Amino acid sequence: MDLREHRRMNRRDFIRTAAAATLASNGIALRAASLSLHCTPSPVFPVPLTEGAWRSQPFPVGAHDYNVLLHVDRPMSYGGSDCDLDPRPEFRCDMPPRLDIDWKIWDGTTAVKNRTNTPILPSAWGDHVVSFVLGGFPGRKNARFTLEWNVRKDAGTLKDLNPRVQIVKNPGYWCWL
Repeated sequence: MDLREHRRMNRRDFIRTAAAATLASNGIALRAASLSLHCTPSPVFPVPLTEGAWRSQPFPVGAHDYNVLLHVDRPMSYGGSDCDLDPRPEFRCDMPPRLDIDWKIWDGTTAVKNRTNTPILPSAWGDHVVSFVLGGFPGRKNARFTLEWNVRKDAGTLKDLNPRVQIVKNPGYWCWL
């Protein structure tokens, strides 16, 4: 094609082309929006705080880093529970913190992460929950990991505060996988 034969785009042709491109891009965006973003809630497991070992059901992970959090309900009156949670200077506690836990993350029969937590101190205090960051581990795309939980010493009153472990994507937990 000779350049002299190439005609300039007039205003009407430009508007038609722009409108067609806009409709096409809007159609793509609408189709993408109609597909639900597959977000799985981060796993939460009730865990025992009595002496002994426990294993979770396998849970899905992706190619991200993850944190292991322990949550317990915050007691309405502190009493001895505050010593179990965090022996702060303003409280007189005759014993060290009660949480004495080892945990492991398994990918089938392969250990991914092994962690001993002593002493475990709270990371966040809320109105209704106290949380502890126990550590982290790397994920693997399309894998299913298992948490092994070993309580080396009975956790006293903490075992009555609805203890649960949450596996959280790091950073944040906007979408699990």
